Amino acid sequence: MKKTVHIFTIIVAVLVLHSLTMDCACAQLPLLRPTADIAADKVIDEAMRYLGTPYHWGGKTPKGFDCAGFTRFIYGKFGVELAPSAAPQYRAGKKVKDTEIKKGDLVFYGGRGNSKSIGHVGIVTSVDANGFKFIHSATSTGITISSSNEPYYKKRYVGACRVVDLVTSNLPANDSSAHAKIPVYRRAIFTDRFYTPQIPFIAR
Repeated sequence: MKKTVHIFTIIVAVLVLHSLTMDCACAQLPLLRPTADIAADKVIDEAMRYLGTPYHWGGKTPKGFDCAGFTRFIYGKFGVELAPSAAPQYRAGKKVKDTEIKKGDLVFYGGRGNSKSIGHVGIVTSVDANGFKFIHSATSTGITISSSNEPYYKKRYVGACRVVDLVTSNLPANDSSAHAKIPVYRRAIFTDRFYTPQIPFIAR
């Protein structure tokens, strides 16, 4: 009888030890971050809410946006603060090759008078074999969606940059839902040539 109780005690001890070992192993598993695609979808969903908002030169609120004011407003909601004009936004982001453009990237265009000087910016909403579509604040229509193949934009296209990766770093760990609310845990702020955490943007 004593031998049976002793064996039972050993079995229980082994099971408890195994359970504790598994708990420790699970606790040490790395937290998964949401993918850039999920972050981009969240940014685009937010941007789509403002379709039809009128254009306003220098505008940076839902009462009216200019192009850079719109991109700054949208990304600002996700903890990424961009410069208030298009050219500094282009210099601050990570440059992206034309063949590697993805949803959420910023795309830049030349102004009317000088197609080489950056004067316009939008956010890519979709990409396919023929090009991409982007949401932006146009002077004639306000917030709208245009195609990279439209002649007006095709001849003025300058380049693209990526800031959506910073949105990913601001999302809560293990958030795999494309519809979860995004709290802002820290602010990544872009100035003209670099970004500095937790320092307000100062116009130059």
